[in-house]
Amino acid sequence: MRAARLRVVLLPGVAILTLALGAVAHAHLPKFVLVKNGATQYKVRTFGATVGDVLRDGRVAVAANDRVYPAREALARTGMTVTVRRAFPVRLFADGHPRVLMTAAQSVGEFLSESGVTVRPSDHVYPSADAPLWSGATVRLVRVETRVVTIEERVPFARISQVDPAMPRGRTRLIQQGRPGIKLRRIAVTTADGFVVKRQEIEAVIARPAQDRIVSVGTRRVIASRGQFTGKEVLEMEATGYAPWHGKGVDDITAIGMKAGYGVVAVDPRIIPLRSVLFIEGYGRAVAGDTGGAIKGHRIDLGFPTAREAYRFGRRTVRVYILSSPTAAR
Repeated sequence: MRAARLRVVLLPGVAILTLALGAVAHAHLPKFVLVKNGATQYKVRTFGATVGDVLRDGRVAVAANDRVYPAREALARTGMTVTVRRAFPVRLFADGHPRVLMTAAQSVGEFLSESGVTVRPSDHVYPSADAPLWSGATVRLVRVETRVVTIEERVPFARISQVDPAMPRGRTRLIQQGRPGIKLRRIAVTTADGFVVKRQEIEAVIARPAQDRIVSVGTRRVIASRGQFTGKEVLEMEATGYAPWHGKGVDDITAIGMKAGYGVVAVDPRIIPLRSVLFIEGYGRAVAGDTGGAIKGHRIDLGFPTAREAYRFGRRTVRVYILSSPTAAR
């Protein structure tokens, strides 16, 4: 009875031992793995457990930027294929820093991602992110930015003249000082790597309206009522002196072709018509024969033979009598 009972107890242990021995024997069976190493491929016989073991047994050197598929940590098995993609140089232009990087990426997007370059939705990538990558390729990232700037512009004011029949002809009086307005323009400025490629106005707002300049202009004619010039129009004017060949743009021929000098004066034709015959207190008879850039309104420039005499005359207020005029003064 004891012997039979002993045989029953030993039988399960024998079964377990048999299974364990079988597993050990299977683990030590060689594996045959196909390795694709760049342009070459060959089978590797290995007892290793991982892809890394396969590469070691196949004496396949892998550089830092090379890629292995599946990963080195993956379990090796008979019949599998291990691919080693060798790194190659790619020239990258991004953020103003050209550089050459070694990569085994298969697409432009993958290359940029592993290079630590962030591509924003507005940026442009050449070639496109899904384009395949090749050795010696050039990848360019163009940073595209749009910002809104506000530009302040001056709005010119209008000049308005009002007739005043109570004020002597040619006299003016400032009613309201002109003031330019302010316009604010919001513009979207788009740049590509810092260079402006587009400007688009978003809106324009008048921040301050312009204020018109209003001047009252006299139209009343003043007629001398006594003396030798009774019945003649008289004007009070600010007089200065000039001499031929003295001053920028001044020669000896006037605007109507007269010889410049004493008795020929420059006037504003809107006030005194050219070729009018005048009498000027403190100067004498003269002909309105010239004009001048600074001679506007109630200004008159009296001709003298020399600059010394013109300077001696200086600047003064005079009465000017219009003795005759080729056209009716307005």
